[in-house]
Amino acid sequence: MANDVTKDPSPKSDIFEDIILWRRKKLAFSILSVSTSTWILLNFYGFTTITIISWIGIAVVSMVFLWGSLLRLLSKVEPELSGLEVSEEFVVETVRSCRMLMEEMVRWMFRVGAESEWFVFARTVLGFWVLSRIGNLVDFHTCLFIGLVMGLTVPKLWEKYGDQIQKQLGSLKDKSKGAYNTTHEKILLMKNKLHHGTEEKVKKSE
Repeated sequence: MANDVTKDPSPKSDIFEDIILWRRKKLAFSILSVSTSTWILLNFYGFTTITIISWIGIAVVSMVFLWGSLLRLLSKVEPELSGLEVSEEFVVETVRSCRMLMEEMVRWMFRVGAESEWFVFARTVLGFWVLSRIGNLVDFHTCLFIGLVMGLTVPKLWEKYGDQIQKQLGSLKDKSKGAYNTTHEKILLMKNKLHHGTEEKVKKSE
């Protein structure tokens, strides 16, 4: 009797992970090339985000109008729109996901502000400041393009040079802590000297 051999199914590859880590080089390069070309054309012709959204809205409404008109003209029936309804389960799941995301953001803000070390706090504030400066200098679709380019480059660089970057960050963190401790000690010494000097002046005046 032949033995039945059961094989474990091969794990499915995550397309998103494969793209950002450049395991599917052709697909990742295509996305980067199309995004770069689109961004260059949008900036060359001076389109803004509102203009792009407006043109997309015009295109969608026009196609739906033509589809409905042709359907009524050829089959003489009204378009079936029951499939366009949003299910209650989808709404509940979306609200739950948004709530979980907001709660996690609030917890993260309190952890950074109240529980984290000063190095984490300073790095977070610096990151928000850099984002605010970028927001003042570029428009929305440029921010999206920058985010896409970073998403296609940073994970791959981190996978390749992550250990070296962590070592450098650890060294920088240790140096920053040492500088902070030294400065803090000097400030405490200055406060003590000023406090003793004030007490001596008060005693002399008495």
